[in-house]
Amino acid sequence: MNYHSIRHEIVTELEIKKSRFITWVSPICSQAEAEQIIAAARQRWPGATHYCFAWIIKEPVMERCSDDGEPSGTAGLPILTTLKKRGLENIVAVVVRYFGGTLLGASGLIRAYADSVRNALDQADIVKYEEGLLIRLVIEYPDLGLIQHRFLFSPEVVVESINYLEQVEISALLSLANWDKWEKEITELTSGRGQYHIIEKRTVAV
Repeated sequence: MNYHSIRHEIVTELEIKKSRFITWVSPICSQAEAEQIIAAARQRWPGATHYCFAWIIKEPVMERCSDDGEPSGTAGLPILTTLKKRGLENIVAVVVRYFGGTLLGASGLIRAYADSVRNALDQADIVKYEEGLLIRLVIEYPDLGLIQHRFLFSPEVVVESINYLEQVEISALLSLANWDKWEKEITELTSGRGQYHIIEKRTVAV
């Protein structure tokens, strides 16, 4: 399952004709996560006039948007359209509006909500996600130097933990597409002494 999303959540703010537009964009994996972010936005910024949002899930394919009291089609749809134009999936965007007293009109609202999300995405780290493997690697101490240099320091590998026990136990996340290469590399670097176990499949940013 390959897709593009953002690496980390981001919060930005624009002021448009005295209205505050606070945008919270976050990577997600499910509808439940999207709903949690939307609910959290209401608590994080209480008393706002509108909490408009859109989210897209890749599998199963789902999308939803809400104007939350703004005129129909002026908030949720522009947010959703902006996410789609960037080719993003597994993502939620919430735009919180504190009304500043000046009416923007339908075209002004569409532009304001789209610009708010564009501004956030311009500052976000957009990455490709691929299927990955979480592995546990057990090696002897004499092999640690080579493993650190060639494996642990590789940008293709995300190290989750290292435990220095009788042997060195390493938990790491890497792309499934690169697994055959790393399986061979680990065997060569440890002269066959390294033991590894696949713990689970996960998505990984590449």
